[in-house]
Amino acid sequence: MEGFKEAFDKIKKASHIVLISHINPDGDALGSELGMYPILKRMNKKVTVVNKTKPLPDYLDFLPNFEKVTDKLPKSYDLMISFDCGSFDRLGIEEKPPFLINFDHHVSNTRYGDINIIDPNAASTSEVIYNFAKANNIEIDKDSAICLYTALVTDTGSFQYESVNDKVFEMAAEMVRCGVKPDFVSRMLFQRDRLSRLRLLAKAYDTIELCCDGRVAFVEVTREMMEITGAIKEDTDTIVNSVRAIEPVEIAVMLREDEEGIKLSLRSKTCADVSKIAVKYGGGGHIRAAGATLKGEFDFSKVKKMLKEDLKEAVECRE
Repeated sequence: MEGFKEAFDKIKKASHIVLISHINPDGDALGSELGMYPILKRMNKKVTVVNKTKPLPDYLDFLPNFEKVTDKLPKSYDLMISFDCGSFDRLGIEEKPPFLINFDHHVSNTRYGDINIIDPNAASTSEVIYNFAKANNIEIDKDSAICLYTALVTDTGSFQYESVNDKVFEMAAEMVRCGVKPDFVSRMLFQRDRLSRLRLLAKAYDTIELCCDGRVAFVEVTREMMEITGAIKEDTDTIVNSVRAIEPVEIAVMLREDEEGIKLSLRSKTCADVSKIAVKYGGGGHIRAAGATLKGEFDFSKVKKMLKEDLKEAVECRE
């Protein structure tokens, strides 16, 4: 892919490299970032791993070198590499780096790097990193493989999404050959549930509202629900996916009260492009999974009313 050699040449010349992923990171963001860390260390580079979110999602705490992630940028460095981040502002930093390599797979990426390696056909950013390593004959060790495999699993919905193809399974097989135990990763990701999340689910499910002849489902998460159940933001991650599973639903929308405003999480099942809706409201993402944050004086009813026409148009797709 274009940019692989140029990026590797720049990495080889750098001495102190900052790795950074988007705020409120998911498995692909942290997995891709931490997957690169051992590669650079074997090249005898000084490496600082950064994410501006505190605390980090604890369901990813099994990833090798998770404890090395800091929210502080070093005073000086000569190269920054970003992962899975569609726009510069989502990195959570203000100062421009001396040089930036941007790895991503979001079609909505604003190409904010000095070198932009964006592959919208990749199922995850970790697949882009895997292809980068292969193109440059870089060995992937067990620690990198665990991180990249975890990123692949989480961003493909455990290999459920239409982005999954033969190349995805080839990458997964290679990661297993590098030492990954799929049962271990699955147990860490999906069998360490919190009681607070289950209690939040019960309250959120009571708010489900269908519209557009049952093709659209809304679900709400309020601050009060979070406080009563003791839930954290991370506990809301899978709610919208489970609502999408309702039989007639094509698009599921979760509305969550945040400090910044109302967070929208949109998921589609077979044909609707929710990224177009997210972009319209200042966000972005994938065709089947996207999000945005509405800042200002909004309540849930106002947001639903505002979205319904866009959603109605989107679900007029045909499978």
